[in-house]
Amino acid sequence: MDSVKHHPISVSPMKNRPGDILISTKLHMPPMKPKMLPRKHLVDRLSEGKDRRLVVVSGVAGSGKTSLVCQWITRNRLTTVWYSLDKTDNESDLFFRYLLSALTGLDDQLSQKIGSWLERQDYLSGKEIIPFLIKHLVNLTQDIYLVLDDYHLIQSGEIHDALSYLLDYIPPRLHIVLISRYAIPISLGHFRVRGQIVEIPASDMRFTEEETARFFEEIIPVSLSVEEVHDLARYTEGWVGGLQLLGLSLKEKHTPHNLKDILNRARHETADYLVDEVLQAQPVKIRSFLETTALLDRFNADLCREITGSSDVPEMLDHLYRNNLFLVPLDGEHTWYRYHHLLSEIIRKQIKTSSPAMFCNIQRRAALWFAEKGLLEDAFRHAFSSEDPEFAADLLEEYLLFIPDRSGYSSGLRWIAKVPYHILNQRALLGLHDCAQKAEGFRFAEVEELLRGIETRLPEAFERYDGFKKTLCRDLFTYLSYMVRYYYRGPKKADVERLSEACGVISQQNKQLAGYIRMFVALRYLMQGDLIMADKTLKDATAVTFTTESTLARILWYRFSAVVERTQGRLHSSEAILAEAFEMLDRKGLSDTPLKLLLHLPMAWLSYYRNDIDHARELAAAAVQHGERAEFARDVVDGGMLLAFICLAEGNMDGAEEFVEKTRQVVKTFDTVEMEVSLDAWTARLSMLRGDLASALEWAQQRRVSLDEPFSLRLVDECMTQAELWFRQGLYRETADMLRRLRVLCKDRNLMLAVLEADILYSATLYALNDYNGAKLVLEQALQFAETEKCMRPFANLVPIVSPLLLEMTRQRREDQGSSFLHTITKSCGIAAEHVNQDRFQAGGIRDLTTREVEILALMAAGYRNKEIAKKTFVSHNTIKSHIQHIFEKLNVTNRSQAIRYFLNLNISSR
Repeated sequence: MDSVKHHPISVSPMKNRPGDILISTKLHMPPMKPKMLPRKHLVDRLSEGKDRRLVVVSGVAGSGKTSLVCQWITRNRLTTVWYSLDKTDNESDLFFRYLLSALTGLDDQLSQKIGSWLERQDYLSGKEIIPFLIKHLVNLTQDIYLVLDDYHLIQSGEIHDALSYLLDYIPPRLHIVLISRYAIPISLGHFRVRGQIVEIPASDMRFTEEETARFFEEIIPVSLSVEEVHDLARYTEGWVGGLQLLGLSLKEKHTPHNLKDILNRARHETADYLVDEVLQAQPVKIRSFLETTALLDRFNADLCREITGSSDVPEMLDHLYRNNLFLVPLDGEHTWYRYHHLLSEIIRKQIKTSSPAMFCNIQRRAALWFAEKGLLEDAFRHAFSSEDPEFAADLLEEYLLFIPDRSGYSSGLRWIAKVPYHILNQRALLGLHDCAQKAEGFRFAEVEELLRGIETRLPEAFERYDGFKKTLCRDLFTYLSYMVRYYYRGPKKADVERLSEACGVISQQNKQLAGYIRMFVALRYLMQGDLIMADKTLKDATAVTFTTESTLARILWYRFSAVVERTQGRLHSSEAILAEAFEMLDRKGLSDTPLKLLLHLPMAWLSYYRNDIDHARELAAAAVQHGERAEFARDVVDGGMLLAFICLAEGNMDGAEEFVEKTRQVVKTFDTVEMEVSLDAWTARLSMLRGDLASALEWAQQRRVSLDEPFSLRLVDECMTQAELWFRQGLYRETADMLRRLRVLCKDRNLMLAVLEADILYSATLYALNDYNGAKLVLEQALQFAETEKCMRPFANLVPIVSPLLLEMTRQRREDQGSSFLHTITKSCGIAAEHVNQDRFQAGGIRDLTTREVEILALMAAGYRNKEIAKKTFVSHNTIKSHIQHIFEKLNVTNRSQAIRYFLNLNISSR
């Protein structure tokens, strides 16, 4: 390597006479590999600090430290003295002879002085050598970089002291480069304060995912997908040595590779390397600590003390971290740690094979420690890792009640599923918990079968339990039996009363179950549109819910209460209830648990009605994802419908239809008809928005909606869809009659959101019947209510129909009359009161539409025919035709449908 100057003359370790000079590879710079991945960002940092007196590059074994320094030396064409250390160099005399010999090649004069010194000395020590070097190197005419490679092998205090002295009085043109796996055992603080050191720590030596991809492109060319590169980067955690071993395995495989097979093949070589280079090199005490704590997924000092019995755990952890022994901090305060999973994987495999009893014991002790701390996910993971399923089942039964509060329902489902069937079948309490969680997913056929199996062997099914656990078994069995009778095959009115009876059967010890029942009854009343009974039932649930220790029960109460308030049109009150729920989670330190996701869906609905579509989408998507994971049937369905409405708000008709269809498929999987959703009605509304009245008419003919049916929220949705269809058909009187009756029924039940939506459509209908004053009065009342609660979305949903009335009200309004909220609504709906700027349309360079043309276009979009438009605008039929032709020309369209589409796109783009 011509660009690097190095000097291979050295004193032989086997010296018969002082001063014998031999050739030694210890002082050769490591040969450059044919290819090394350029690490420009690190080399740049070294180059920026090349004038400093000390350079330290540290990292785990095989992290590419030496290669990095070689790249730096090569790029900067540095004059280098390289000394590769090994364990024998801890002998001071030998170390200093090699050091002096390495420096002899700097110039002939220095070589002569060193040679004569060596001939006179039988034993070399730092006390004589370092002052000698400082004196004779002070006049160097070029920068010299003394590289001490593998400095972690030096344990000699005399050598450390000598190096520290040299650094304190180092000649100006001499620079020391230390390459080490471990922390440098000399004080470096004053060098950092004075800016006299450049450091590349172990964390920076890890390859990024981008570097991993480049490694397999440039160094060991192997065809890998983006996903495989991601998996490899995660598997090796940026450890270069691991990448090298994996890369060679990949390269040697001639047939199309399977990444899992390659990882398995490379594990053996990786294990050998880590055992030889890391574990075997440690003192017995450190090795024992590593072998014990590496069986833990994560740990802190307290857990390590529990497992190892050691009193000096903080010192041990500090030693491991400072010496880059594959210890990874998990937080900024260095409270929690884990090992690089390659190292922990290898140690676990060794201990599991050589000491299975020890392995099992540590896993069980860790599980109990985590459980006592309330860290249930960690507890159950270690319990099942112990390969003692009876122990794991015991721990589950002990802590299952706390899972929903700490880890969420999905966690309970997952861990129960891991219990072997023969054990689960013997433990009624686990089986009942399993039933409770399946019931949330409306898997009532499975629940009924499991309950029947327990019922056939009562009372012996509960004999293994006593005290609280036996009571819990009985209460869960009662609760689930009533729930199955209520939900399975569909609830009836009498079933609601029977379900309420269960509250008196359940013991006071498990009164949260009675609270759940009352909330389910409240939900049923809500679906029936009976807000008075829903409100009353929730109040009955309050006292029960808030005297339990169950955070989940409280969160469900907040959630149901928020929904009831929202349905009554009290958006501010609903928001306040949810804010109180979030505050409660903060007080309990549970704000980062899955419990908060139960509040996302009611928050998403509030954001939707406030027309904050982006926030609504974010919250709804998170709620649906959690619902799918935890098998919360209602969240999946309700959230899916909300996402469909959000797509509509964004003008994404295809997305809306996709969510409706997906929700339809989900509903079909449930073992109940309780999930009352208006899928068909909303599909018909989508068809109308697409201009497909034929499909909507087909739905209407099949459904034949009638207000004489039993009242429900589903009926409200269907009546609104039917009314909109009649409006678009020009059947305004039929529309008005239905809406008058519907709004009375809704108002009697305090369904004020439904009243608002009905009033908006009713006002447009009165306007179509040329009752402007009546239309204005109804819409003014709707605007006043909406302004109080900041509710804008219902207006935007009906903008094609109501925009002609909004335009006329805006045009005729004076400062002293009309709703102050009118301007906010027209702006949020994208309705221009004076004119529509041409840049809102796609045809650039065309004149603006006039106010009259905007009004006519809005009436066209609302479904009015030319004769009706002429009558409303008090102009002739021919004049309307002329205006429409001008609109076509200005918008660069050829027909009515295209013009209406421009109008709809205009409104969508402004939201």
